[in-house]
Amino acid sequence: MLDISLGLLLFVAALFLALVYLLNNMLYQPLLAFMDKREKSIQDDLATSDQNSEEIEAAMTEANDKISVAKSEAAKIREEAMSKAKEAAASKIEESKSALESQYSAFVDQLAKDKVSLKESISANLSSYQDGIQAKIKNI
Repeated sequence: MLDISLGLLLFVAALFLALVYLLNNMLYQPLLAFMDKREKSIQDDLATSDQNSEEIEAAMTEANDKISVAKSEAAKIREEAMSKAKEAAASKIEESKSALESQYSAFVDQLAKDKVSLKESISANLSSYQDGIQAKIKNI
């Protein structure tokens, strides 16, 4: 039946142990070291990512604060410009009103003078007007 050779058994056992030793030193140890190194690199990248996200959040809040300050300053500048424009428009309106009032008063004075001169002219020529009217009435 089966004959087990002690020498061959010891040789196969020694060869198996040598193979396990060589595989351990040449394959498994470097592979485990690479996997540990990669795991550490991933953990470092995650920590860096968390730190970067915190910095990004801080930068975003700072940027939003600056934007809100800039918007409030812009609104303030806009309000000042609007008030200055309203004041300028109001002063121009007042100047125009005063100019129109002075022109109106000058017109009323001129009208009064024209009225007086017209009355004097009509009074001076009243007799010729009466003569002309009577002549027209006679012709009718």
